[in-house]
Amino acid sequence: MTKSTLAGLRARDSDRADACGVLDAAQADGQLSAEEHSYRTARAMSAKTFDELDRLVGDLQIPSRLANAPVVRPKQRRSRRRWIAAGAIVATAAVGGAIAGTLGEEPGSPTSVPTLTTGSGVQFFIDDYSAEFGNTIADEVDLFPEHAVFDRQAAANPSQSDPYYYDGEFDSWGSVSSRDADERSFDLATVNLPALAGLLKGAPESVRVPNGTVDHLSFGFEAGEEDGPPIISVYANNEAGNTGYFNVTFDGEIVAVYPFGD
Repeated sequence: MTKSTLAGLRARDSDRADACGVLDAAQADGQLSAEEHSYRTARAMSAKTFDELDRLVGDLQIPSRLANAPVVRPKQRRSRRRWIAAGAIVATAAVGGAIAGTLGEEPGSPTSVPTLTTGSGVQFFIDDYSAEFGNTIADEVDLFPEHAVFDRQAAANPSQSDPYYYDGEFDSWGSVSSRDADERSFDLATVNLPALAGLLKGAPESVRVPNGTVDHLSFGFEAGEEDGPPIISVYANNEAGNTGYFNVTFDGEIVAVYPFGD
């Protein structure tokens, strides 16, 4: 990926979400280790400019559903910049560089969405997901403190996977992709929420990340495990850049721990 003359352009919430989607795909197909994925994802979430995002995804092969995203194609950035300059007014309330999903809200307006990487946040997301789609079935789900991205089988086409972005509302994002006939889904309603909530509270200490926070939950199947159960990967990091993670089944059984320093 060539360096863009628009590298200093400020990134939007949707651009940070696109970068996280590229990183998720890169881990899934073996381009990134789990540790590097966690490290880059944490930085993508707080990136302020495209230059910062370029450094995180510039050496990766890009999934087809994100091939036209501005984080991948600099020309798309230029067209968006011209559109803003033409007089469109975008109300953005971005506080502290967090991916807040508050575009379009009045500054200072309250949000009813809890932190999604807590037990109550996971419960809130699952309840909202069920109300939106009428079920809790998904192919992949990634929860960040203030937003989520996920894929689910298209209702009208079993061979199509639809990507969504959630920040209190559900929006389509990226491009649809093909879905293999044997691709497995999982049911979010089967997650043992009390067990997961307890694990999340102690996650930073469990992976030796002092003064850390849970920055990412990934729900899915382990790569290469054709018959294994779905798992939740819990990632934690701190301001010093220390990262670690562990894998837990939907029942709440920890199956692997990868602490910082090992």
